[in-house]
Amino acid sequence: MNKLGCSFLESGINFDLNMVSDCCISHNDGRGLPVLIKNYYGDPIDWEMLFDIKAKRIARQKDQTIYDCLGCYHLAEYKYTDERKISDFHFSHCRSCNARCIYCSEEYSGNNRNYNTYPIIKDLIEKGYYKAGGEATFQGGEPTLMHNFEELVQLFIENGTTVRIHTSGIKYSPIIEEVLKKNKGSVVISLDSGTNKTYKKIKQVDCFSKVCETIKNYSIANKDNLIIKYIIIPGINDNIREIEKFFVLMNNYGVKTVAIDIEVQYARKYNNKNVSPHIFLLVDYFEKRTQETGINLLTYSFISYVLKNREIKKSLLIKNNFLYTLYICTKNDKKKNIIYRR
Repeated sequence: MNKLGCSFLESGINFDLNMVSDCCISHNDGRGLPVLIKNYYGDPIDWEMLFDIKAKRIARQKDQTIYDCLGCYHLAEYKYTDERKISDFHFSHCRSCNARCIYCSEEYSGNNRNYNTYPIIKDLIEKGYYKAGGEATFQGGEPTLMHNFEELVQLFIENGTTVRIHTSGIKYSPIIEEVLKKNKGSVVISLDSGTNKTYKKIKQVDCFSKVCETIKNYSIANKDNLIIKYIIIPGINDNIREIEKFFVLMNNYGVKTVAIDIEVQYARKYNNKNVSPHIFLLVDYFEKRTQETGINLLTYSFISYVLKNREIKKSLLIKNNFLYTLYICTKNDKKKNIIYRR
C-alpha cells in the first residue's frame, strides 16, 4: 500500500507574500504551507536546491506524515516518482486588490505588495524543470493587478498549462477573455450577492455594475468555463431574497455554473462564532434552485467537506475549531426556527 501523500509535495509550487511553499493550503489551526524558501520576494531560484528540499521532505513523508500536512483533507494514497519538475503552480503572493471584502484578511486592505513572478517561471521553463499538462492557479489579492499578469498567463497557455483564475471581476482582462475563448482554463468570480446594496456591504466598493458587465462578457466568451461564486456570510447574504436575485442575474447572463462556500476567515475574526446556523438549509435551497434552473452547482472547501460528513462524529472534528463550530451549529439547527428572512 502506498503511503499518504499528494502531488503538490512532489511537483507543486506556491508563491506567497514572503515565501515559496509546496502548496497554498492552510488547515487545522495554522498547519499547512510546507515552506521551501523563507523570506522570498521574487529573487532568482536555485531549482536544484529547491528539488533537494522537496526530495528530503518526500522521504520523511513516506515514513510518516509530516507535521505541516497532518489532517490535510488532500492527503491520499500517492506514488511518488523521481522526476524533478514542476507542473502545478499557485500564485498567492499578490496583496494588491481593488475590493475590500469584509471576509478577507486585513493584510489585503489598501495593500499594493506583490513581486514579479514572470521571470521566475520563464527561467524554470528555459532550464527544463517545467512539466506541461498541469494547472496554474491565480488568486490573491486580485490577480489582474499582479506584475506581468497578462504575459505570465500567456506563457502558461503557450506551454500547455491550464490556468484557473480567481478574480473580483472589477477589472476586465483581455487575457482572461482569451483564456475562455480558447478553452485554456476557467475563471471564478465571487459576486456573493444579487443586488448592488448587498454587494457594497460585502465588498465595500461600489463596483457591482462593473462586475456584472464583466460576467456578461466572460459568459459570452465561454460560459462552460465560468464559475460565479456565492460566499455565504452570516447576517448579510444568507437569505432567500438575496439568493433569488442572484439567480435572476445568473439566468440573465447565461451563467451555467455557480459555486457556494462559507468564508472561514470571516468566522475566525469572531473566534469561529460567526457561522450561519442554517447553512445546510441554504445549501439545500441552492441545490433546489440549480436543479430548477439547469445551472450546475459546486460546493467548495469546508462546505464540501462537512456535506460529505453530515453525521460525522464530534471527536473527528474537535481539533479543527472552525469545522467543530460549524458542526455544532448545524446539529442544533431546527427547520421550525428558520424563516430565511425573506
